[in-house]
Amino acid sequence: MTGPSPFSRSDLLRLLTEACELEHGLACSYLYAAMTLRQEPAGDMLPPDQVLLVRQWAAQVYFVASQEMLHLAQAWNLLTALGGTPYYLRPNFPQDTKYYPLHMRLALEPYGEAALDRFIGYEKPTELLREHAFVAEMVKPRAADDPATFRTIGELYGTIENGILQLPDAIIGEPSAQVGADLIDFPDVVRVTDVNSAREAIHRVTGQGEGTQQDRTDCHFGVFMSLREALRDEKKRNPRFAPAYPAMTNPATDTSEAYGAPRASLIQDPYAADVARLFDGLYSLMLRMLSYTFAPRGAADLRRALGQAAILLMATAIKPLGEALAARPAGKGSGRTAGPPFGLTRHVILPVDANATRILVAERLAELTAKCAALASSPQAPVSLKRVEAALRRLLVSPGITPTARAQTSAEVGRETTG
Repeated sequence: MTGPSPFSRSDLLRLLTEACELEHGLACSYLYAAMTLRQEPAGDMLPPDQVLLVRQWAAQVYFVASQEMLHLAQAWNLLTALGGTPYYLRPNFPQDTKYYPLHMRLALEPYGEAALDRFIGYEKPTELLREHAFVAEMVKPRAADDPATFRTIGELYGTIENGILQLPDAIIGEPSAQVGADLIDFPDVVRVTDVNSAREAIHRVTGQGEGTQQDRTDCHFGVFMSLREALRDEKKRNPRFAPAYPAMTNPATDTSEAYGAPRASLIQDPYAADVARLFDGLYSLMLRMLSYTFAPRGAADLRRALGQAAILLMATAIKPLGEALAARPAGKGSGRTAGPPFGLTRHVILPVDANATRILVAERLAELTAKCAALASSPQAPVSLKRVEAALRRLLVSPGITPTARAQTSAEVGRETTG
């Protein structure tokens, strides 16, 4: 490409930050839908012979969500390569159609046709095959007079790629700051050390999301298209078919202006609200741990330990808590179940200093473990809460993140004051 770049480095960092928000928000949307799918028979709504099918659907959506987390990690590597730092914040749910140029709302809603239609719109390929032409109606056309606008995730990354190609000396970050599979269990993550690896990273993200001209099936777009068709087929065979719990749309434990999403749905059941606060606490801690792994100049051994612990936290605590919340009544005779809020509140990122980070992580993990233990001892507790408590206690004594003897004393104080 020739001519002056329409984007400055600041523009590219802003666009990548927006990509981080979107990848993060999409991952939460997909996780929420998967967590609301029933795992056990439910009369005519989910006969025993259809349980395995619905579990397979959940596994597919969980896999797509895990790749969205990989895309967030890839965007972090791109940010670092361009001279920025990882960004993991995002607005709370819901946000209306005007918040992003996508012109699609960002929301948490139970698995169903409405959610799948929105997911298909997010992942819409830039160039549709003939058989997918109807999807074009879901997405507004791109504004031709503004090169920074986008209507799909693919368009956003295409804009970022063009900006990198046109920006002289685009890659300025230290190669040693890049995160690969040696630090985090994301085998496909690309270290961005030059323009070619930046393009490889971008193409890997868009290929997994929208596919290629030759393959629109084995990608996020294709997965959601096939799930939508399968759901419609099952409903034709069984009009009462309801594979998901009647979970709330955009559940929250706080709907104040300070939360930033006043149109969220407040969880009324006190016990469910307490479990939801525990969920949000663990979710926020997991994000802070991941961000340390991707932050330049952190201690290598701790970056690796926190990255591994964050993945464990997702699988052994956040996932089962989210599924338990989706099955728990929301309260006040609403006929709805609750659901995980994925709520973010103000908090500081973990410092570069390794021992200070170990202290902060140990203290917060101890607080959350104590809260989980109290909730698990309730007669109302689902069986999964005891398993979550056991997983948190194992994580507390992980050798890679256990503080020094002095820091352990501080962590013990945190445990005693929250018990």
